Amino acid sequence: MPKILIKSVQCTTPDEIDKDEMYLKMNDHKIWPEGERYHRVDTGDVEEVNMVLDVNEGWNEIEVWDYDFVSLNDKLGVFKFKVDDTPGKYSTTMTLLERDSTASYMLFWEILDSDGKSLDD
Repeated sequence: MPKILIKSVQCTTPDEIDKDEMYLKMNDHKIWPEGERYHRVDTGDVEEVNMVLDVNEGWNEIEVWDYDFVSLNDKLGVFKFKVDDTPGKYSTTMTLLERDSTASYMLFWEILDSDGKSLDD
């Protein structure tokens, strides 16, 4: 099973005027931030994730959610990316899912080598 490193997420444009309360989910489970409900992000903010995940070869998805205090949380979009056995660094733009949203995010990630090491190691 391949391993990937989620390096960071950049907020290009938040959904809300007063920052997004953003978190990430994969396979119906919240994966980031660990130990917190969300991270507040604004235009241009880059959040370091540095999380290694075991994923399947082929297409994978990580969802971007906005935490809401009063109503249901909003699924803003999804990062769709293809994993194979070729180590390398990649970036993926979020596919917007929420109608009338202005949200835009980028995911920076890397396929690790067979020993689970980054190209930077």
